[in-house]
Amino acid sequence: MILTGFLKTVQLTFFGLIMGLILGILLAIGDLYGGKIISTIIKFYVEFFRGSPIIIQLFIFYFSVPIMLNIRLGSTIVGFIVFALNSAAYQKGYIKGAMESVYKDQMTAALSLGLSKVQAIMYVVLPQAMRIMIPGWSNEFSSLGKSTAAILIIGERDLTAIGRTIAFRTFRFLETYAFIALIYFIFISIVLKILDIIYEKIKIPTIEISA
Repeated sequence: MILTGFLKTVQLTFFGLIMGLILGILLAIGDLYGGKIISTIIKFYVEFFRGSPIIIQLFIFYFSVPIMLNIRLGSTIVGFIVFALNSAAYQKGYIKGAMESVYKDQMTAALSLGLSKVQAIMYVVLPQAMRIMIPGWSNEFSSLGKSTAAILIIGERDLTAIGRTIAFRTFRFLETYAFIALIYFIFISIVLKILDIIYEKIKIPTIEISA
């Protein structure tokens, strides 16, 4: 049971992180270069997902959105959607900050070589920004990995939900939750260490942003 719950937590975490990265890149580019209207829409999106509890977001997408759209969404799908959208709102800030840290000089150099603005963003600015934002990405992974536990409120059997089931069956609450916490700690620590190693190998000297 614990292994099944752990695998569900891993799925939710990495799907949310990867899709959040893709959406975050689009949001950052739209905010920087999309004009005032697009930037305003993105700002409202980011403020909603950063300013509201993730449990409320899960309730909205699990109970309200299906009724409004007359569709059915399972708890796993809702989890994938909410964690991806939530992560994108946070990652957008990391990506935008990283892009701004390399934008001016690198953009000027790229344009002087004959690249278009789009090419400069895709091939010069963005690749460097991705290297700079790894510390921020580490923070987001740590936060999202723990936030996925909220999905138990809509009935998904992730690691925390499995732990609760075991605790109520055995009445060994301290041992069960301590063991579940240890699994989270080991899982997150290993991935963060890997990201730290990657960052040290590919970081750009003298160009960093605060995590």
